[in-house]
Amino acid sequence: MSTLIPSQSARRYSPQLQYDTAPTRWLKQAAAILSLALAASLHAQNAQPSPIVPHHYLVVYRNAVVPADAETRTLSAGARLTQRNPHFGIIAAQSLSTEDDATTMRRLAAQPNVEYVLHDRLVTAHRLHIQPILHPTFSVVIGPQAPYDTYYTSPQDWAVQQVGGYGNNVPGGPSNGPWNTTMGKGVRIAILDSGVDANHPDIAPNLALNLSEVDPSALPSSCDDGSPQDQTGHGTWTASLAAAAIGPGTGQVIGVAPAATLLNIKVLERLPASIAGTSTLAASCTAGEATGLLSWVMQGIEDAVTNRADIISLSLGTIVDLSTGDGAGLKAVFDQVTYAASQAGVILIAAAGNDGYDLSNPRYLEIPAQSRNVLAIVASTNPACVENLSAGATCTPGPISLPYYSNHGTPLNALAAPGGSYPSGTDLAVSGWVRGACSSGNPSTTDGPPTDSAHSYGCFNLGHTPYVQAIGTSASAPLAAGVAALLRAAHPTWSADHIISVMRSTAVPSPQLPVPQVDATAALAQP
Repeated sequence: MSTLIPSQSARRYSPQLQYDTAPTRWLKQAAAILSLALAASLHAQNAQPSPIVPHHYLVVYRNAVVPADAETRTLSAGARLTQRNPHFGIIAAQSLSTEDDATTMRRLAAQPNVEYVLHDRLVTAHRLHIQPILHPTFSVVIGPQAPYDTYYTSPQDWAVQQVGGYGNNVPGGPSNGPWNTTMGKGVRIAILDSGVDANHPDIAPNLALNLSEVDPSALPSSCDDGSPQDQTGHGTWTASLAAAAIGPGTGQVIGVAPAATLLNIKVLERLPASIAGTSTLAASCTAGEATGLLSWVMQGIEDAVTNRADIISLSLGTIVDLSTGDGAGLKAVFDQVTYAASQAGVILIAAAGNDGYDLSNPRYLEIPAQSRNVLAIVASTNPACVENLSAGATCTPGPISLPYYSNHGTPLNALAAPGGSYPSGTDLAVSGWVRGACSSGNPSTTDGPPTDSAHSYGCFNLGHTPYVQAIGTSASAPLAAGVAALLRAAHPTWSADHIISVMRSTAVPSPQLPVPQVDATAALAQP
């Protein structure tokens, strides 16, 4: 167990971070059914600690001020500065030797004006656990190439329309709606995730920034080259739900704010999975997940602020146990980061997570969803396809509800947005799942480990696939971010706090949802 090392005058943080071990794993092309290992309303009491990254640290300075000579000071403590976050008063550092962590952390904590030192931690995209079986109902549906916006004009883009992505006589949805007022032009949405496919026809027209915080020397991966290009699929999917482009020359889906600008800030890379027994690199990479360092996420938020993001969408997270190790310190660090970003005028929106946890127990909380000034989003279902976990079920209408996997609980102070659930539907048909864009990996490559320029990974474990259906709160956050973008575009003088307040006051309740669902139509009706 790791221990937070406070400076002599700041010994007030001690618990340890716990990581969300069941947030959104993705869906195999072979038929798949969910492993229902968790009940729909588990209390967050058995979370496992997230792995620390040995010899990697977060150094937090008093008064949020990084000293000018921080690099020299860090070297004198036996470490090197790898990342500087001047907005937040935090640096990341890496030990120069194999000396034990406790010794190096004590030296760093003894530096002038250091408040405390924490281990850096692994962070992953929210994911679903699945169990592959041969059953045609529970399948990932991959559509053929087709004319533009085809999925929007079918029932497949239900999630975008459910939060208000329609109007302005766009075929496929109601002719009048929020898009009569705005489609989000001029608003900048930062997607902090596994990168995006910069060449995807639904992403490229709106993409203005393409950068990566991934440091291969800090967390090497044989499955991802660390470039801004999405080699997992998660980031492209979430970005398309927020702001996939619209009209001729684009792709097959439309986002909630299709004229908004996308800022791709990659903070997660595909890491190989540990597979019992002998396994090839290709097998480990195919089963790999989008993973990064907490310090990369903080750097991503810093760069989003620097690049004038209006909104940051975060479909990643971790469960923090405030009673052990340095969890309270990690919460304090992230609170410091998110509060500073919000004070800079940024709207932060984060997925609540997919453990099915009731987070009413104050010992546990989800970050960044429960970080300061962050709007948490739980999932909701499709009213045209009521949740049904029975094998062989088909879509029937029913009330919107909280899906079995979504974290929930009063302390989240959340709103809801579509995340979807079972059953799925066939291509272009009514489905409980959420359709979005996916990644085809690096240009001019085929699926496989990036050991040469001819190979890369793309869409989860589906190869180089341009579209996919999936479920999870990873969809909910960017859909809500799209709603926020419409509001910001319509009311550019409104503060971040006021936009979130309007989203709360106009969200629509549903009897089987514990919190109301975001609604761009109602929000834009406010003066």
